[in-house]
Parts: sequence; structure tokens; C-alpha cells
Amino acid sequence: MGVINVTTYRVGTNRSRNNSNAHRYFLSLEGSAESGPANRAVIYFWPTKPADTVGYISGSLLVGMLDDSDFAGWYDIIRSENPIKVSYVENSDPAENRVFHIGVGTTDEGVGEGPADTSV
Repeated sequence: MGVINVTTYRVGTNRSRNNSNAHRYFLSLEGSAESGPANRAVIYFWPTKPADTVGYISGSLLVGMLDDSDFAGWYDIIRSENPIKVSYVENSDPAENRVFHIGVGTTDEGVGEGPADTSV
């Protein structure tokens, strides 16, 4: 299992005239490797993603391939939480460069954290 401690990100969207199934959104994440080979990631969000994997590793880059419907949740966590970690699980067979799990989240946080209640 690998973990990336994310420190900066970029977000974007695009549309391909020639390929209606091309990825529509992406998150480019940089940081440091807590474990595993990757210290950065590019997560692409597709209308119809490849069915046999959620990504792969290319050197120190984790490439994620997720559904469009996952974008809002990922983006909300990345833009509103700190610190952020991306975790992933690679195939145990190095001949098959596939990632079978990918996730984004925080480290332990205190109870009741969140926006201040201004109604009082």
C-alpha cells in the first residue's frame, strides 16, 4: 500500500471534440511519499472509465482513472480539508501494473471541527 501526503493541487476540466469518452475532469496532486513509490498523482475522471483497474503507477506518478461521479467528492475533500492523504493499493504482481484501490482523506481530526456556527 502506498500513501502520498498531498501539499498542493491543480484542478481542471476539458472536452474532446473527437472523443466523447475522454476524461472530463482532473486533479493533479503533489506532495511526498509516506510509503510506496509515488509522490504525486494525476486523477482523471471519465464518463466511462476502464473496467479492470482504477489506475497504475508510472515511476513516481500515480495515475488514477475514476468515474465522473467521483469528482465532486474528491474535489470537496481536497479543497476543504488539511492535511490530505491519497492511499492506493497496487497489484502484487509487478508484471501487471494496476492499482486496485485508491482513496483520498484526512488524518485523524478532532470531533466538532468544521465551520463556525454564526447563528448564535
